[in-house]
Order: sequence, then structure tokens, then C-alpha cells
Amino acid sequence: MSQPHCPKQFLTIFDDKPLLTQTIERLGGYFKRSERLLIIPRELRALTRRYAGKENVVVEPVRRNTAPAICLAGMVLHKKFGGGIMHVMPADHLIKPKNAFISALKYGQKLAENGYVVTYGIRPGRPETGYGYVKLGHRLGVSRNNRAYRGAGFTEKPNAVRARQYIKSGRYLWNSGIFTFCIKTILEEMKSFVPKVYRGVERYAAGGVVSNFGRVPDISIDYGVMEKSRRLCVVEGNFSWDDVGSWLALDRYFTRDKKKNVLIGDARGIDVKDSIMFSRDVPLRVHGVKGLIVIASPDGVLVCRKDRAQDLKKLLK
Repeated sequence: MSQPHCPKQFLTIFDDKPLLTQTIERLGGYFKRSERLLIIPRELRALTRRYAGKENVVVEPVRRNTAPAICLAGMVLHKKFGGGIMHVMPADHLIKPKNAFISALKYGQKLAENGYVVTYGIRPGRPETGYGYVKLGHRLGVSRNNRAYRGAGFTEKPNAVRARQYIKSGRYLWNSGIFTFCIKTILEEMKSFVPKVYRGVERYAAGGVVSNFGRVPDISIDYGVMEKSRRLCVVEGNFSWDDVGSWLALDRYFTRDKKKNVLIGDARGIDVKDSIMFSRDVPLRVHGVKGLIVIASPDGVLVCRKDRAQDLKKLLK
């Protein structure tokens, strides 16, 4: 369903609204429109305008991962506001409730004002192999229902055995990919740890020459900065969070029938158990299966076991 010309943040599967719209609404009342900025690749400019209306946008001329995107946003904000705090978040996550999320951001802002580079971790509810994890160091403080720790390192997507060990230890949280820092602080960290990114984005910001941005290294903020920073702080979020990165998310957010099936759209079956069936504009009929994901749409058909849902990227390649 998520395609290059229409990625996940524009899909309307959850709560009858695109994830991008939900993200913008989540920030309403805390950030003014003048303080919100969408960083988007050039080819999604028209689609973003359709869904986000008058929101402020900064266009990446070439896709170059999260470190260059955040560096560009930091430079734009620094030019516009000077100092200040910068919150960074993906536009395609499910987060509830809004008040708890905003409370965590406010606590993160206080920590960022003291020089920390803040990331937000989520207490694991299952041994998820599709997420990255952040390890907790010693506790720094507590504010309402939010706890802060020194960060002790990141781990990319673990196997199932290690994921269970992480949960048992109690010292690992899911890495949400949400960050807070002073604008000047993150630019200093970029300049120190990913100087080629910093210089390339700086040249692009000064002259707008696309080739300058095209030569910027393709690197994530986690790998480029967060894993190296000595200022890392982790706020344990007291909110539910899901990056809805696989079809298994439907199991978590939609009501299952007596046989533990999730049926969405024109999807029906006989003798079907513990399965996810999703239909868009195509009648879907299934008979005598268990533990499957079956997706039918004009863009294609997918059939796989639920325990292999995380391997979809391998299949697409």
C-alpha cells in the first residue's frame, strides 16, 4: 500500500485520516503553524500540499536520509528564529493520547535547554524485531509521568531471542525516532560527527544548488549523531506509540472476530483463523487458512504468513 509516489504518511487506514494529518493535529495547540515545518522530498510536494494545505514546507531536492533532512531543517530554523528548541518526529506514526505526548515533549524541551540531545523511548509491549532499541543508563530525573535517563547506546533490529532478553532486562526501550534538541546544539553535533553532511547542507542552504545536496552522504540521524553523542538523554514516553510498519499493526488496532481474524473492506471467508484480510476495491474471499496475511488491491496481491510479515521488504526487493 505504501508506494514511492504515495508513502505511508498519506494512507488512510487508521482513524479515517491520513497519518500526516493526524501528526499535524496532534501538535495543534502546542505549536503555532508558523513554528511547524514539514521536510519533504521534491517529488511529494504536490501531494503534501493536497493533504497539509498551508503548512510550511522545506523541500529536499534529493532524498538523503534523516541526518541531512534534520540538518537542513536546523539551518532553516536557525536562520528564521536564531536559537530555540527543535522537536523532530516522523509524520507516519500512531501516537495516543495527545496530552501525554505533549507532556513528554515539554519535559524533553527542559532537558534540551540544559544541553541534552533527547530521544524518546517506549517501553516494549512485545519482543518486536522490526524496531530499533535504545539502552538506558542512570536516571536523570522525573517530571509527572515522564522519566529521563542517560542514553547508553542504540541497537538496531534484533532477532527474536535478543528482543526477549531486552524486555526481560528492563533496560531497553523502543527507539521511537522522535528527538528534541537546541537548534544550535544539533548543528554543533552535526558539524562534529558528520562534517560532510553539515558542509554539504550548508552549501546547499547558501546557494540552493541541487548538486550540493546530491553529494551529501546518505546517513541516518541515529547512526550519524545519536550513537556518537555524549549528550544523549532518553525520555521514557508515557504514551502509546506504533510506527505501523507492517500489516501486523492491523491486529493491534482493529477488532478481531471470534476466530481472531481482522477483516477490512470487502473481505470474507470460511474456516479462517488468526488471519488478517484487507481488501481495497477488490472482493476478497478466503477458505480454510490459519495465520495468514492476505491483502488484495488494484496495486497487487500479497499472501504471507503472519510470522513473516517483517520480511516484506525482502520480498519486494
